[in-house]
Parts: sequence; structure tokens; C-alpha cells
Amino acid sequence: MRRSHDVNYLGPILLAREGAQRMREASISGAIVLISTMQANALFPGSTIYASQKAALQHAALILAKECRGPANIRVNVVSPGITAAGMAEASIASGKYDRYLHDGTIPRFGRAADLARAVRFFLQPDNYVTGQVLCVDGGITL
Repeated sequence: MRRSHDVNYLGPILLAREGAQRMREASISGAIVLISTMQANALFPGSTIYASQKAALQHAALILAKECRGPANIRVNVVSPGITAAGMAEASIASGKYDRYLHDGTIPRFGRAADLARAVRFFLQPDNYVTGQVLCVDGGITL
């Protein structure tokens, strides 16, 4: 539980806070994007430790967004991926663990890294007006 806390919450939020502070000190506006998980947005049995850390990360990101809004113009947002054929989900996808979501029509396909990259790119665009949001890139699985 402590390792999950350090990796999935503490490290990312401390880095984001430090980045925001340095941006403020240098009078640089911009964007910070944190990565969460669908498990922070919906209830999935067996995900108590991981999901709770990511839910805490999402909440802390919204607080940071509120602290950085206005004249500092530092936007803080979160991308919350669903089942994505990349990284830690690849082995589970290969084992068939998530096939039921395809077969019952919950999602049309598994996500791709490019799906997440588009969401991150959206938040990073210099003229973007969005802050303090969580964007679920999950094909609808958390509906």
C-alpha cells in the first residue's frame, strides 16, 4: 500500500506542485497533465489500493488547478485512461481478462496509446482554456 501511495499519488503530485511553483517563479504560463485511471472514476472490485491512490491524485490535481488558475495561467488537468493496449494492461489484455467488455458491447475496442496522446496534446495546447478537469479516455467503460 505504501509503495502504491508513493508511485501513484505522492510522486506525481509532488512533481506537479514543484513544476507549478517553478513556473510561477519564472512567470511562465503553461499546462500540467497528470495520468490517472478508469479505476478512480468507477468501482472495479479488487482495485482498492491502486484506485484510491489515483482518486486521491485526481482530487489533488483539482486543488492544484484551483491554486494555479487566474493570473499565473497554469492549467492542471488529468487524463484518466481505460483499458489501453499499452503498458501495464498489455499482459491482462493478452490473457483475455478484459474480453468480456468487448463481447458484451461495453466498449468497441481497447484503447491505444494514440488515444491518450491526443487527450494529453489537447490539454497541452498553448491556447487551451481548460483547467481543473478529468478527461476519461475509456471508450465508455466507466459510464
